[in-house]
Amino acid sequence: MSYRVLVVLDPQFSRALVRDSYGCIDWVTHDYPALLAADLLDSPTLCGFVFPGESGHLIAHRPGFVPVRLHEKLLFWLRIQHKGMTVEFMKFENFRDILISPKPNFKKTFQQYHSICGGLDLMVDPSERADGWGSSAQLQQYLCGLQTLESIVPVWPPSREILHASIKFNVIVNLDQIAARMVNSPRPQTTPLSRNDVSQSFEGWILKREGSDCNRHVLLPGKVDPLNLPRDCGHFRWLKQSYVPTLRKLGEWRIMLVDCLPLWVVHTAPGNREEELVFLHRDAGLSLAEMTLRIREPYVFDDIMDPVGGTLSERRQADEELESFATTVLSQLIEVEEDLLGAPSSLRLMVRLDIGVMHGLDGRLGYFINEVERGVGIGLFSAGNPRWTLRLADEFGCSFSKWMTKTCLAMGRPIEPVA
Repeated sequence: MSYRVLVVLDPQFSRALVRDSYGCIDWVTHDYPALLAADLLDSPTLCGFVFPGESGHLIAHRPGFVPVRLHEKLLFWLRIQHKGMTVEFMKFENFRDILISPKPNFKKTFQQYHSICGGLDLMVDPSERADGWGSSAQLQQYLCGLQTLESIVPVWPPSREILHASIKFNVIVNLDQIAARMVNSPRPQTTPLSRNDVSQSFEGWILKREGSDCNRHVLLPGKVDPLNLPRDCGHFRWLKQSYVPTLRKLGEWRIMLVDCLPLWVVHTAPGNREEELVFLHRDAGLSLAEMTLRIREPYVFDDIMDPVGGTLSERRQADEELESFATTVLSQLIEVEEDLLGAPSSLRLMVRLDIGVMHGLDGRLGYFINEVERGVGIGLFSAGNPRWTLRLADEFGCSFSKWMTKTCLAMGRPIEPVA
C-alpha cells in the first residue's frame, strides 16, 4: 500500500537567496528531471527551500536533468516520495495558523494523512529564532494544538519527547548513568551553572546552554567572565561542563542510525579558520588503541580521519568497536526514556549520535556521547555527498512505513490505501 504523509518544513532552514545557501553543510545541489525541477521551483509551498542550481556543483550531469539547489530535508523527503510514498508539503505558517486557531474542519484536514512530519524544531528555543515567533502565549497555543493533533494522527517526532530532550541536562544525566554501568566509558562532568558560588573556578570548564544547537551557546575556556555570567533563558539553563581537549584534537564521529542500526559515519574536525568545520564520510577508522599510539607522536587530522594502512581485519575491528559502543548506549537510552515517558521513542526510527573520545581516570582513551541529535533538526551533512542522504531516505522510508502501521493500529485508525 501507499502511505500519505504531510511534511511541514521548519522555516529556520530556508534561505532568502540562493547565494545564502552556499557554504552551508545542509544545502546541496542535485539534479532532477526537467519537468519535476520546474514544478519544485514554481511551488510556493517550497519557496526558500529550493533554487535553480549550477551544473558545476553536481557530481555528474545527466542529459534531460536540471540542477537544483535545495535543503537536505527537502532532498530527503523527495527521495521518499520517489520510492512510492505519497508525500505532500504544507507551509509552516499555514500549519501554525491551523494549530493556533483550530477550525471546525481541523480534524478532517489532517485525518486524511497516515502521519504528519516536521513542524517547529522544538529542540531549540523558539524565542531566539531568526524568523521570529511572536509571544510565548502563541507558542503555548501551537503546542496545545500540536498535542491535539497527536491524538488524531501519528506525528513524528512526538512533541513530548522532544520538549523533554530540549532540556539537555535530562539527557546528560541519563548518559552519565548509562556510562557508569559500562566498561571504559568516561564522561565529562556536567552540572547546572551556579551563580551563588563566587569562589568557583572556570579554568578547564566550558559553558553550554539548553534549548540550543550547533554551538550557538557555547563558551570555551578563557571566554567565561565570572563577574558577568550568562543568564538562563526561561526554563533553558546554562550548564557547566569539564572541557574535553580531544574534541578539538581528534574531532567527533557523527554516526547516523536508522532502526537502531548504524548506517554511516561522518568524522568532523575543526578547520583552520574560526568556526570552520571539515568533515569526511568515514570509510575506515582507527581503534581506540591505535589512536592512543598515534597521538603520542606528531600527527595531522588526516592521520585520524583518513588513516593509511592497516589490514582489513583491523579496520573492521575499529568500526565494530565504534558501532558497538553506539548501539549499546542507544539501546539503553531508549529503554530509559521510554520507561520515563511511557511512549515509543523517536530514536528507534532515526538518530544521530555525536561521539568523541576522552581520557578516563585510568588514562585510557574511551568513547563518550557528546550530543544526541533527534527530530526535525538532525543535520545530515549532505554537502559532503548527497548520495548518503538518498540512501538514508531509502532506509528510513522502510522503517517509517512500519512505524506508521503500528502507530495507526495502536490509535485505532484504519490503514487504508491512498486512492
